[in-house]
Amino acid sequence: MRLRVAAILLIALWSAPLARARETNTLSAAAPIPDAPPPPAAPIADNSRCFVCHANYEEEQLSVSHAKANVGCVRCHGISSPHSTDEDGLTAPDRMYPKSHVRLNCLSCHDWVKLVDSDKTKANRTDLQEKPDHLAVLNGTNREKPFCTDCHGQHRMYYRTKGWNKRSGVLLFKDGTPRMLSNTPK
Repeated sequence: MRLRVAAILLIALWSAPLARARETNTLSAAAPIPDAPPPPAAPIADNSRCFVCHANYEEEQLSVSHAKANVGCVRCHGISSPHSTDEDGLTAPDRMYPKSHVRLNCLSCHDWVKLVDSDKTKANRTDLQEKPDHLAVLNGTNREKPFCTDCHGQHRMYYRTKGWNKRSGVLLFKDGTPRMLSNTPK
C-alpha cells in the first residue's frame, strides 16, 4: 500500500515537468533559486538513506559538520543495509558505540596530538565561552565533560522506540508500535 502511494506521488511530481520537456523536446535544469547558498566546494556525504528514519540528525551539529567533510553515517555505523531496510526497526545498525567508546571511534580519524595542540591556539581567544581541554577528555580526567559528544553535538536519539545492546546488537526493548510487516520476527 505504501509503495503504491509513493509511486502515485512520484508520477504526480514528475508528470508536469516531463510533459513540458516532451513539448519543447528539451530537459532543462530548474531556474536558479534567488538567494540560494552557493554549491559546496567539496563533496558532501549523502546521508539521505539514513535520514528517511533518522531525520532528527539532518541538522544535528555532529552529522552536519562530518557530512560537510564528506564523512557520512556509514563511516561510523557501517552500511547497515539490514537495518535500513527493516521497516519495523528491529534490526540493529552494523556498528554502535557505548558512550564510553565514542572517543575511541573519534580518534580513528582525529589525530589526538593535533587536538591537544589546537587547544593551545584557542587559549587566549575571548570569543570562546569555554576553553577546550582535549587532553583532559582523552586521558579521562575531565569530570564535567568526559566525552567528545559533550561538546561536539550530542548525537543521541532522545526518544527511542527500540534499543539494542551496543556491543552485541541484541534487541533489549521495543515499545508497542505495531509492526509494518506481518512476517517480521516478534
